[in-house]
Amino acid sequence: MNAWIFGPLGRRASTAVGLLFVLGHFSNVRIQAQELAKSAIRDTAGLFDSRQVEATVQTLREIESKSGVPTIVETVDSLRGKSVDEVAVSLAKRSGMSGLFVLISKRETKIEVLPSHRVEAAFPRNKRNAIRSAFIEQFRKKEFDAGLKQGVESIAATLREAALEKKLPAAAEVVTRKPEVEPGTTDDAARKSEATAEAVKDYGQFRNVGTVPQLIVRGQVRLTLAGAQSILDAAQQHAATMKLNVNITVVDDGGHLLAFARMDGARPASVYTSMTKAVTAATFRAPSGPLPAGATPPDVHLNLSLQNAAMASGGTLTTLLGGIPVIVDGQVIGGVGVGGGTGEQDAKIARAGVEALLAAIKSNEKWAAKAAETPKPATASPATPPKEKTSESKPGDDRDF
Repeated sequence: MNAWIFGPLGRRASTAVGLLFVLGHFSNVRIQAQELAKSAIRDTAGLFDSRQVEATVQTLREIESKSGVPTIVETVDSLRGKSVDEVAVSLAKRSGMSGLFVLISKRETKIEVLPSHRVEAAFPRNKRNAIRSAFIEQFRKKEFDAGLKQGVESIAATLREAALEKKLPAAAEVVTRKPEVEPGTTDDAARKSEATAEAVKDYGQFRNVGTVPQLIVRGQVRLTLAGAQSILDAAQQHAATMKLNVNITVVDDGGHLLAFARMDGARPASVYTSMTKAVTAATFRAPSGPLPAGATPPDVHLNLSLQNAAMASGGTLTTLLGGIPVIVDGQVIGGVGVGGGTGEQDAKIARAGVEALLAAIKSNEKWAAKAAETPKPATASPATPPKEKTSESKPGDDRDF
């Protein structure tokens, strides 16, 4: 038996087992390297072709393996009224990765290149602008796949230059290590939580490393006098169909009066209540009514306390039904208050006015889009030669591509 084990066949078997062990070891190393790779493309806005995404992810992970710096490129449909750097910081923190984060917003056509604190030396402002320009150059031509490829090539060139200048941190300082526990366990969740917390801390220092803080908010929606008047007209028409005479108030997002109408025969006492309903809806960003909303029956003590507080503060709050906020593109731009019927009737009239405004806005946008698609007739006068597009935003232009 011993001769068989330690004979030539035994040595061959031992060699085979050793070879399998070695192959298994290198296979495990390769799998671990793949799991350590954090680079990714999250194309939630659907800007890129899936094959281009797959090829670019492979390129990013090769760059990460050489530089130790992971990169995430994420696209979103909209910034939802927030600034591009604010959304980028939030998503970068959520990613749990510490490296380079590139955010692309489809609707606002904005790009933000965001390095974490640990790799900021490799991505000074001029390098970040160069990377943005690389993406933007092709994006403005609607060549999004080409723009992605060109942007990633610019990131690779920046990291190569940073490596030569010894500006890159050790890979262990950038890439979160693989947890030494089984996936799905409580310890695994804790490790992931720790990694995310570390990324939050890392990206939390971003605003202090060369980014100009946002001092104003652009692109907000405002309710005009014409819009307020359209609400009044529609609300009056709806009240007439209900055979009611009411008071109607329209305010802006801060509760300031824009327009008011008192229908013939409306109760004078309801003038004031229509105004407080409008102000409540605008400033509370919700329909007016008993609190808590939807409670049956409502909290009597809470509502009386609120009414007393409103009286003490000048009467800018009510728990009566009949106030409806005006919401456009996710922003509250005003409020409508109606007084003269029951609370439910007032709310229906106010809502009819708001719905009429939203329908008119949608109709105007369709008309504007159709007009923009209509080719303009040629003129006899010599046309001014178009200016060459550059990757830098022009003064007053709040779009990147």
